[in-house]
Amino acid sequence: ADYGYTPDVESTNSTHLETKHTLAQRDSDLRFVQRLARRNGFLFWITCNELGIETAHFKRPPLDGSAAADLVINLKSPSLPSIDINWDVERPTSVIGMQMDLNNKENIDGAVAKTSQTILGKQSLMDITGDIRSVHLATPVDDSGDLLSRGEGVLIESDWFIHASCQTDLITLGKPVRAHTIAELRGAGSRYSGKYFTAGINHSIDAENHRMNLELVRNGWGA
Repeated sequence: ADYGYTPDVESTNSTHLETKHTLAQRDSDLRFVQRLARRNGFLFWITCNELGIETAHFKRPPLDGSAAADLVINLKSPSLPSIDINWDVERPTSVIGMQMDLNNKENIDGAVAKTSQTILGKQSLMDITGDIRSVHLATPVDDSGDLLSRGEGVLIESDWFIHASCQTDLITLGKPVRAHTIAELRGAGSRYSGKYFTAGINHSIDAENHRMNLELVRNGWGA
């Protein structure tokens, strides 16, 4: 808010007390907020409405709701000439989090059994692998809430096992695609069709057209 933005902030379970582990800032405000966002499985981005009001969002990826863009390939009236899709299922599906409270010598349990995100498909990464692949999280914390948030953040980041890149333009699609929104991919087969999260966009605008290079991610298979 001090920078003139309207805050859209989601609360976390983390606490940082000066009498215990102090949260120190050693870099710029932007890098500091981005570091806190990644630690809790959040994103930090800014949107602007038609009135010029800018909102700064600090929360987890918005995955619920209908798609804001319809991307079509291999069907009538396609909006994509091609799409590159790659996937990697060698990722953790659970977190083992255990620490010791230095004040009372008790154990702090921050285990996370599965991702807390909405699955953009019929099968999650755990459903596909058929087993539990755990990663051990060791970080200094003062309570289970902080350790749990960090564990969920690890799984949210590893959850995006499908990455896709494609290009479209404003004339073909009829509207611009915005980052951190949901896009619906149709015509890519039963495995890859469905909802994707728009992780990033590069806009190229000249006198003739407005081209958009999209980076899409997904945490599930099946339309």
